[in-house]
Parts: sequence; C-alpha cells; structure tokens
Amino acid sequence: MVRLTRWLAAGLGFACAGAALIGCDSSGETGTTPTSTLSVNGRELAEDVPSGFDPCIDIPEEVLIEERLGSKEPDLTEAPGGVIWKGCDWVYRGGGGYSASIRVTNLTVQMVRDRNFQDATDFVVGEREAISTRQFDGPNVNEVCDINVAVRGGSVEVNVVNPPSRRDTGHLDSCQIARTLAEKIVPLIPETL
Repeated sequence: MVRLTRWLAAGLGFACAGAALIGCDSSGETGTTPTSTLSVNGRELAEDVPSGFDPCIDIPEEVLIEERLGSKEPDLTEAPGGVIWKGCDWVYRGGGGYSASIRVTNLTVQMVRDRNFQDATDFVVGEREAISTRQFDGPNVNEVCDINVAVRGGSVEVNVVNPPSRRDTGHLDSCQIARTLAEKIVPLIPETL
C-alpha cells in the first residue's frame, strides 16, 4: 500500500494519462477516437505488465526456503493512470523477519528514477539495469526498500518491509535484503524479457 500511495502522490502525471485515455485535444474538446497510450512523467507506459516471468510461479521453492519466505499471497494492484503491479507477497517463516513483495510492473526503471525518491541508487544485477529507492515517507523510512530491475516493457520490483522490531532481521538494512533477493531472482528471468 505504501507503493500505491507514493505513486498516487504523483496525481498530476496520472491525471494527464487519464486525459490521454479519453482523447482530449489542445482545445479541451473530447476527441472521437480514444487513445490507448498511457504515460507517467511523459514516458509511455505499457498497457499491461510484461509477460514471461511470474514471480508467484517462477521463483523456485529452494530460493524461498533459503530466504525463509512462506505464506505466499497473490497480489494485483492497479493505480489510476494504468500503473499495474502483479505478483506475490511473502512473509518470513516464524514471524520474526521481513516481508517481501515480488511483482512485475509496467513501470520502467527510468520512470522510477524520474520520481527522485530518497536514497535512489543505480546498479546492475546480472546484466540488467536496476535502481533501489526508499519510497516511504516518515520517521521509519529505512524500514522499506524497493528495487526495480529492468525488463522489456517494465520492471520486476522487489519490495521489502523490515521494521527494527523484527527479531531475526530487524538489524539488517531493508535495501540489502532486497538486493540479495533481486540477485537470486534475476537469473530466473528469461533473457528475452
């Protein structure tokens, strides 16, 4: 929900995307032909999440066991303006650790970079462009980290929530946990994606 709230704060970008959907021209008149082009910060947004990698199915049980992640829950989130996240949420087995959401989204790494989130750090995972960001506002900003890894038509997002009160992982940085997860997931993404 944190992710959706931060993207909704960019309401102007979504309002423009909504206007594009109904086909407004420069005079303010509604055109007769709606367009299917969506945009975020002036960048074209794919109508759906990229296909070819499904985090709910394609992450092997061995990786989940190694990271002590269980209780998989499917998650589909749609924001105004056509932004979509599709994947699954997991919690740390035994309840003493972080939770992770791993989703495919139609947001590209560049779209995330354009938002100028806190602690944005560009890096490479495998041979893929990636960015880590802290998209949460407030005194506990370090508890949450998002990593977006580039794929054709969007990105794979790894979101980690790790409050310091977590018995087993609370002493760890949420972005380091997310990066470790991303490094295990990227080799599973087809090269064609």
